[in-house]
Amino acid sequence: MLSIVLTELQKIKRYHILLIGIIGMALSPILGLITQNVAIEEAKNTNFDLSALVDSTIWNNATVFMPIIFTLIGGYLINREYTDDTLKNVLVVPVSFPKLLTGKLTAMGILSLILGMYSFIITIIVGIFAGLSGFDILALIKGLFYMLGISICIYIAVLPIIAFCGRTPGFFMGGSVIAFVLGYCSMFFKSGLLRNIYPFLASFTVIGFDTTSYINAKNKASIPLGLASLGVMLLISAFIIVISKSPGEAKTKQRKNNISLRPAQRERIMTNRH
Repeated sequence: MLSIVLTELQKIKRYHILLIGIIGMALSPILGLITQNVAIEEAKNTNFDLSALVDSTIWNNATVFMPIIFTLIGGYLINREYTDDTLKNVLVVPVSFPKLLTGKLTAMGILSLILGMYSFIITIIVGIFAGLSGFDILALIKGLFYMLGISICIYIAVLPIIAFCGRTPGFFMGGSVIAFVLGYCSMFFKSGLLRNIYPFLASFTVIGFDTTSYINAKNKASIPLGLASLGVMLLISAFIIVISKSPGEAKTKQRKNNISLRPAQRERIMTNRH
């Protein structure tokens, strides 16, 4: 398993799709600055400093950028085995398709943390160039932990989508659109049970991030329900991985069934002749 993960991390560096993640995560703090500047006076944050920019980037990442980027890159890693026609060679090592899928998804989980760290660094750079004040070391360290926490939690939230779409060649693009829509819908759940169990909002709850200023939440979210929500996402993902079979395996099984039926068919033909 470790060799699969390390191999995937090495392969990721050569894929051009990684540029989408790099560019997308860099756009998040820029979006935060633009939103602050174009907002009406009543909606502006009068104390918009570097820490506020980090918080804004965390929100933008979790609701817009991370869901689509993680799903897109994760699905692409799996889909490459189909497009490069390498899956048939990998499976004879032997490496089962569920094990291969687990290795790729684990590598993507590590990459999600790396992208979260990258996003934090870019946010600090953008804030400094924008002339924002409030360079508080303790606040920034807290923001870093928030960023890393939201990265892994959002990855868990979209993990079932990646795993399910990975079962079908070329389906990861559709999965990316689904992930984007689900992430964007986070803005509309302000109260009630759905806010507590919705995986994307549960991610904020688990890391202790205050979403009041973003969705005007009317009550405090439940951490146990948030943890349970992400736990269910992991269980669903594990189930999808366990039952997954590569297209090649299905074809091979069908071919074997056809071969096993031929003697019986010949016997029935001979019996009918006699």
